[in-house]
Amino acid sequence: MPVFRELTPNRRPDRKECKHYRSYRKTLREDFNNRCGYCDDSDRLRIRSFTIDHFVPQNPKDFTHNIPANDYYNLVYTCNYCNASKKNKWPTKNAEEHNNGREGFIDPTEESYTELFKRSDAGKIIPDNDDLANYILAELKLWLPIHEKMWKWERLITLEEKIKAKLELVKDQKLKDVLKEKHYQIMLGLNEIRENIFVENE
Repeated sequence: MPVFRELTPNRRPDRKECKHYRSYRKTLREDFNNRCGYCDDSDRLRIRSFTIDHFVPQNPKDFTHNIPANDYYNLVYTCNYCNASKKNKWPTKNAEEHNNGREGFIDPTEESYTELFKRSDAGKIIPDNDDLANYILAELKLWLPIHEKMWKWERLITLEEKIKAKLELVKDQKLKDVLKEKHYQIMLGLNEIRENIFVENE
């Protein structure tokens, strides 16, 4: 069974303070490996739909805290699907308590977040047999088909790049021409899949 994600994001410890949290976008994107901290979708296909989430909500409805909006260590680089799903949810009502073991969240820069989930062979995010993992899956809607599709898309792109690299090593020109035509057909198929992803998730 595939792992949930290959890399755990890591916020840099020496980040200078910015006046506005959106100013951290470039740094966050690098620290989160160009991926959503929650679902691990790559921003390669839809970077414009990625945003910044306040891990502890900035404006919770039923409790208060003193974490400033521009606190870099409370920010998560995230896709709009996860950000819209998480909103101002914070069931513990305490900024110091991220979860109670059954409900709540785990900062995605923690290795324990990575360990909450696996992937099916088709890329579907599967929670560990754990109340907290199931809570996070449900509240962030990690079951949405877009996440499985993005996982598949990324692997197809990686495969296409490997084929292209191998193609450059072929010396026989006739064979190379045949393989280039096959590669072109693969690219057409990938473009069609890409268009379908956007159409089905608008």
